[in-house]
Amino acid sequence: MTETRYDDLRALYVNCTLKRSPELSHTQGLVDRSRSIMDKQGVAVDVLRAVDHDIATGVWPDMTEHGWAGDEWPAIYRDKVVPADILVIAGPIWLGDNGSVTKRVIERL
Repeated sequence: MTETRYDDLRALYVNCTLKRSPELSHTQGLVDRSRSIMDKQGVAVDVLRAVDHDIATGVWPDMTEHGWAGDEWPAIYRDKVVPADILVIAGPIWLGDNGSVTKRVIERL
């Protein structure tokens, strides 16, 4: 019996913790657990900690065209999100709702 491999797949984990690197993040712990499963199956995995990037608030593809001084989202979207076959959004829950960084990433998607 041949083991099924997924070497042709790419996954992107967007860690939406509120803690900047290299601060310990419980969300990162969950990402690491899940990532290890993907790694074992041959999936190419990228992890991005959203709070470490200048992601402007808004819903347009490039918020610099709408008055923001900077916005790393267009490059992140083009270089990381679009090529991914699997997208995992991981973040904290505050009072039964997604954290603010998670909401920002979802708005930009």
